[in-house]
Amino acid sequence: MTNVQRLGITLIAASIAGGVFARGNLKELTVPLKYIPQEGVHQTSADLSPGLLEKSVEIRVEDARKLEDPLVIGQGTGGDDKTFPIHADRDVIAFIQEMVTGISKDWTLKQEHPAARSLILHVTRFYVDESNKALGSIYSTEVKFAFTLKDGRGKTLAQGSGTGTAHRYGHAHSPENINEVLSDALKEAYANVLADPELQKSWASGTASGGTAARSTESAEDRLRKLDDLLKKGLITKPEYDKKRAEILKDM
Repeated sequence: MTNVQRLGITLIAASIAGGVFARGNLKELTVPLKYIPQEGVHQTSADLSPGLLEKSVEIRVEDARKLEDPLVIGQGTGGDDKTFPIHADRDVIAFIQEMVTGISKDWTLKQEHPAARSLILHVTRFYVDESNKALGSIYSTEVKFAFTLKDGRGKTLAQGSGTGTAHRYGHAHSPENINEVLSDALKEAYANVLADPELQKSWASGTASGGTAARSTESAEDRLRKLDDLLKKGLITKPEYDKKRAEILKDM
């Protein structure tokens, strides 16, 4: 082996060792938030009924994550398998508000203030997990909205939720890859909110959905007791009971 070959091998080994060392000692990662969905990989669009496009809407995003540090948006794994927090470089809710407003414009929603409808998006999850591998990382992310639709007088018309997820293989500790999966999950979650059948029906008609009316007058505990009574009396089947019980628990 020549001296040049030995030098090349030494440099490669040092580079790999340095990369592993850096990953193992990373204490945190700060990500400059950007909206960069990967349309070629994860195409998402909302299926909007004409009723949604005819009524004006004011969209408001609120934080419901209940975090000690609202800038935390996930966690990563270093070369020593120790986890570290991933932070956003700015207000997460302000970023989501900006992105949702832009997406709504692209989807031709009529945004006004005041408006015939108000859509409040409660952010319950905006999170990315980076799993470090020998070469690169696997990124998995989830965005969740709980929504409330109201009419122009503040009356609740519909409530529900929408979830978006995204996964991809990329470079280790890459802010760009993190932004890509978060953007895809955000867009998908918002599309799923707008696709909710009760939301679309109430948005167009201005009347509260049946599910919303029931929740406004009965607590979850009351609904569960009534459900138990229906099963005991044989008025519903066990599969019907299990399905409805899961729906009630999800709304709690």
